[in-house]
Amino acid sequence: SKAILAAIPIKPFGVAKRRLSDLLDARSRSLLGRAVAARTAEAATDAGALVAVVTGDAGVAGWARAQGYLTIDEDPSLRPGLNGAADAVLAEALRRQRSWAIIHADLPLISPAALRPIFELSRTEAVVVPSYDGGSNVIAGRGAAFRFSYGKASFHRHIAENPGTIVHTDPQLALDLDTERDLVRTLSHPGGAWLRPLVTR
Repeated sequence: SKAILAAIPIKPFGVAKRRLSDLLDARSRSLLGRAVAARTAEAATDAGALVAVVTGDAGVAGWARAQGYLTIDEDPSLRPGLNGAADAVLAEALRRQRSWAIIHADLPLISPAALRPIFELSRTEAVVVPSYDGGSNVIAGRGAAFRFSYGKASFHRHIAENPGTIVHTDPQLALDLDTERDLVRTLSHPGGAWLRPLVTR
C-alpha cells in the first residue's frame, strides 16, 4: 500500500513565532522555526511518510525542495490560512490515492515513534491529536470527507464536526511552540534538549 502523504503547513520563517519576541530576536526565531520544521519533516519521513510542505512562501518552498520534500501551494481560491492549506492537502492526497496527515510544523518533542500509530490508524479512521491548549496538532485520515475547522480551540470543533473521529493523545505531540512558556517547557524536557544551543545567548 502507498505511504501516507504527511503534509506540514509552514509560514515564512521570518515572520514565525512573533510571540517569542521578548526572548528571541528575529534571526533566532527564524532559525528556531526552521529547525523545528526540519525535525518535524524528518520524523514524518522516518515514520514512513511521503512528506510535503504546504506554503505560499517562495523561500519556504525553496527550502523544502532543497531538502527533497514535495511542496503543495496554498490555494488562494480555497479558504484562507490553515483551513485552506488543509483543503489543498486533501485534494493532493486524493489525486495520489493516499491517506493523509496534517502535522503542525512547531512540535519540538516529535518523534517517528509518536507518528507511526497515527499513520497506521489513518488507513481506516480519522484521527485528531489534541494540543495542551485545545488545538489540533495532528489530524490524519483517508478520503475527502473531513471538515477542517482550525483556529482557537479547534480540537473540540473537529470532534463535533467529524463524528467518529478517534482522539489520540501523546505528550510528544501535545506541545507546540507558541508562547514563552511553551519554549521554557520544551527546554526543560529531555526531548527538547536538542533546541538549547539554538536559544542560548
